[in-house]
Amino acid sequence: MVARIDRLTVAGILGTAIFFLAWEALSRSGLVNAVMLPAPSMILTSAWELLASGELLRHFGASLFRAAVGFAAGAALAVALGTAMARLPLLHGAINPLVQMFRAVPSLAFVPLAIFWFGIGETSKIFLVAWGVFFPVWVNTYLGVRDASPLLGRAAASLGARGWRNVVFVVLPGALPFIIAGLRVGLSVALVVLVAAELAGAAYGVGYLIQMSQQVFRVDHMFVGLAVLGLMGFGADVLFERAVRALLPWYGVERAPRRRDGGEAAGAQRAG
Repeated sequence: MVARIDRLTVAGILGTAIFFLAWEALSRSGLVNAVMLPAPSMILTSAWELLASGELLRHFGASLFRAAVGFAAGAALAVALGTAMARLPLLHGAINPLVQMFRAVPSLAFVPLAIFWFGIGETSKIFLVAWGVFFPVWVNTYLGVRDASPLLGRAAASLGARGWRNVVFVVLPGALPFIIAGLRVGLSVALVVLVAAELAGAAYGVGYLIQMSQQVFRVDHMFVGLAVLGLMGFGADVLFERAVRALLPWYGVERAPRRRDGGEAAGAQRAG
């Protein structure tokens, strides 16, 4: 297993290095306009300049705050409403048509309305991120709670776990794979909606950096913004996966491959 992980890690590093080396060579070959497609070395130089001036940290901090608060608000509301709709048929029948209707409207279509309602401050951007995160988390939570094993619920009820205790300690843990999948999708949606909101109006943020760089024809700064977004998405996904493993160590254990020595020992024991 260790050897396999090492091979996969090396393969990933080599693939990434080959990609950036080919990009560097193409940009310096004269076959393309180096201004329109700056080399990675030039992008790194521009990123260092923005970092040294403190501008990049201000943009990154503003985007990170909006994404984190919007994601937390949208995910919390989605889990609560998805659970309630799956457990209460009357509530589901009352508001499901409205939720499905709003789910069909793209989040980006609400950008002008959010600016009209909340202005160009933080509230409009947090609202848009929360709106975009809400629906994938809600769908997965609803399906997970709805399809929870009734046997587990009856077994817990026979032991005295009824009402909210049954939901918290039996239903939600059983729906965790669905909820976690929805949260992971919501992370990527949060960044997409965030950039659109910052492009529409902001004083700081990675989307604002990309927009202003386009107006002054600084393609290298635009690539810096894109790289920051990519790193934000990658970092958020890695942190999310590690948090899940730390808080829920049993999650995904059934997918872990069997150790070869354990399998051979079991086989020998059966043969004996």
